[in-house]
Amino acid sequence: MRRQWLLLVALGLAASISVFSTLSAQAAPSSAPSARICDVDDRGRLVCQPPPKKAAPTPVPAPVASAKSTLPFTYAYVVTGPVALYSNPADADNGVAPVRTIDAGYIWVRLAGQAIHNGQTWYLTDGGGYLPASITAIYRPSAFHGITLQNQPAFPFAWVMVYSKTSPQPGAKPEAGSAVFKRYDMVNIYEQRQVGEQTWYRVGENQWLIQTAIAKVEWRQPPADITPGDKWIDVSLFEQTLAAYEGDRMVYATLLSSGLRQWPTVKGLFRIHTKITWGPMSGREGKPDFYLLEDVPWSMYFFEDYALHGAYWHDGFGYQHSHGCVNLAPLDAKWLYDWTTPVVPQGRTGATAPKAAPGTWVWVHD
Repeated sequence: MRRQWLLLVALGLAASISVFSTLSAQAAPSSAPSARICDVDDRGRLVCQPPPKKAAPTPVPAPVASAKSTLPFTYAYVVTGPVALYSNPADADNGVAPVRTIDAGYIWVRLAGQAIHNGQTWYLTDGGGYLPASITAIYRPSAFHGITLQNQPAFPFAWVMVYSKTSPQPGAKPEAGSAVFKRYDMVNIYEQRQVGEQTWYRVGENQWLIQTAIAKVEWRQPPADITPGDKWIDVSLFEQTLAAYEGDRMVYATLLSSGLRQWPTVKGLFRIHTKITWGPMSGREGKPDFYLLEDVPWSMYFFEDYALHGAYWHDGFGYQHSHGCVNLAPLDAKWLYDWTTPVVPQGRTGATAPKAAPGTWVWVHD
């Protein structure tokens, strides 16, 4: 059976692995109302006024995650929920209604600024409203990316998925001094052998790796419906890899994360119908697996609401991870977004392919 992404399958677990900055040690802001302003009038009566409403603070730039070149924005995982977001942090003290409330779930927000209130940091979100920094964790998006191919590869190649020691023969145990590969290393595949139900690949002289340790890319012939010379994208759900072609020439290859078993990615031959540069994604409202992802980058919709898109919230590429879409590392999503059609005009944030000129082909298969 094809390997499963057991470390990140719970959706919310991805943030806990790669979060590099968390402010959970900060105290939560007080929910007690501010003191009323009271005085004695000329008749000796005590007269109290509600506290003056504080003006919304001018936010300063949001904290920046490292590897900012991967994406132009900073994102944070909401560690706990549900969460109320306010137009002004002081409104949380004064009983003013929030501008929006987000249910508990797998929640990611894009940070647009920050402000200090009563000694506590609050983040302004791009979707609207402030939330306490103490319930968020800033995440560093994956810097992984695929490869551009100038020439047709002479051999199938692969990314190594887990720290692996090679075996001297297929089915054998590693020996002292065996070659070692780490995650995201690349290898050529020179030979394939079957040992019982296990497939083994030779990646060097007397160096064999089991199939479950790697994600393979090999040249494929275009489906019959694709006109010679057309651009098309090959999505292998079994290997969790993607290859981009111009006609029969492979020009780019990378890893992906498709839908988990309970939310499988649709299979078939499709055309990209809509592209959106930045936009929110949400689903499963009212369910335990509710998710909300602000400003998902470089989405390429190929069938209904199934899309190829960048994923800033995990680094599990090469393993199933999504609710059905094809997750890509941000740099890979940007490359494909610029390469595919429909072309997004300069200054626009999206485009829809006209019927007379459908978008780039996408072939999704096992």
